[in-house]
Amino acid sequence: MANFLKLNKSYLGPEVLSNGSFNGYGPEKVTNGDFATNIDGWTAKDSSIAYDNGKLKVTSPVNQSAGAFQNIGLVVGGQYEVTITMQILSGPSGNIGFITSTAGGTSQSYVYKGAALVSGGPAVTETFTFTPGGTGGEVSIQPQVYAQSVYTIDNISVKQTGIQELVTNGFFTDVAAGTNVTTLSQWSAGNPALATSTITENVLTCTSNANSQHVTLSVPTVVGTEYKFNIAKVTGDLAANTLAATFKSSGEVDIDVTSGSANLTFVAELTSLIVTFYAGDHSSGETTGFSNISLQPTNQFAYGYERDATNASNAGGVNSVFNFSDKTLKFTAQSTNDTVIKVSGDVTTANEEYLIKIDVESISGECDLIWFNGNAFDSIPITVGENEYRYKKTGSSLNIFFGIKGEVGSSFTLNSVSLQEVVNQPKLIGVDNVSMVSAPTVNTVKINNGLTDGADTLTITYVGASASSKVQMRNFFQDSIISLANGNNTDEVLEITPPVLITDIVAS
Repeated sequence: MANFLKLNKSYLGPEVLSNGSFNGYGPEKVTNGDFATNIDGWTAKDSSIAYDNGKLKVTSPVNQSAGAFQNIGLVVGGQYEVTITMQILSGPSGNIGFITSTAGGTSQSYVYKGAALVSGGPAVTETFTFTPGGTGGEVSIQPQVYAQSVYTIDNISVKQTGIQELVTNGFFTDVAAGTNVTTLSQWSAGNPALATSTITENVLTCTSNANSQHVTLSVPTVVGTEYKFNIAKVTGDLAANTLAATFKSSGEVDIDVTSGSANLTFVAELTSLIVTFYAGDHSSGETTGFSNISLQPTNQFAYGYERDATNASNAGGVNSVFNFSDKTLKFTAQSTNDTVIKVSGDVTTANEEYLIKIDVESISGECDLIWFNGNAFDSIPITVGENEYRYKKTGSSLNIFFGIKGEVGSSFTLNSVSLQEVVNQPKLIGVDNVSMVSAPTVNTVKINNGLTDGADTLTITYVGASASSKVQMRNFFQDSIISLANGNNTDEVLEITPPVLITDIVAS
């Protein structure tokens, strides 16, 4: 008699998309940021750290800064929002520091220091967005105060945002004092060049000794996309023409900085924004300082997604809008071109089969969802509600793109998108006279054939939540197979659908 072990023909692998629900923020990066479980997850620099009724308390000794740290794995160039509620109980004001360091919190290099908090005042919440700087080592977060301070932290949270910052280090983070800005990425000297254009304490200072001297900032843009250019603080000699921006073929546009800041919202007609920085009103003997320079698309993307800047016609722009309050994504076909966005950070595997699940909230007009299969775009007819589409990854590109194709003005709104690999199971395998079922490791079950002195075995490898229990999985397979054997029915086929994902079956 032969008993057969049959597994499902296929199963779905883990979710590929990091943010298929279009959340405006990434997952929480800080472990135990509310200190609900003592100070677990935090490493104290010294004995100054204590747990105080749901708070982290730091007492800094004389002539020494103090604090606690944990590695949160920030990505250089990523955008993060940090919220901290802390209270200075006594002593000088405190800061929240981000450091690049080796394990243990050494080799510190601060990339941000928060605004000073009032000594002895009420709890304050600081929220800000920044781009991590520094090079090498782990990226850690470290609440820290100066000598002789006592403070508590109620909560600290770090999450990645969907903000796309296009200026490379416009905050001049970790730039050494005296550095000429023209040595940095995206910057170049003007003709005529400024007498000085150097960075000191995160401020670009431009000084002229002749008329019309300048430096230029050039940032790539996507034609048809709306952007906001902003400089948070402009000091010194100010004029209505201190800055000039070129984003359209008709020429420059002056940016007035007499209010002490600069703002310009525009739709790009060119593939780059060029901003010319003068000192004052272009005259000799002028000095102007610029702090916190930023260029961002006005249509903020959810984390994990980006515009496809390599193809302007597929760049999305205002044609793809994330609504963070509703957690939806709306595509609108505003031309006959395909409109797609790119999934950043997540990729597929060549020659594998995938299942797309699409939850559609609404549809207007005649349109399809399009999905890049690695070689070309598949058109997927969709209806309101749950939709599924299976495809095989072809071509050499592993990137993920999707969007809309349809009549001009048509649109659809998505509640979520899911992408999972379809893993095919092996064929039917005969198992004669099972003598023993064992679990050699937490991820394998071995079935022995008793008629051939143990030479014939079937080894099943699996993953999943139940993989932590060898006994549970051994009993699951053993009970199922014994049940079939006791039935003594040569026509019966054993169907096993375990509470885990079977990843491999090897007969030997």
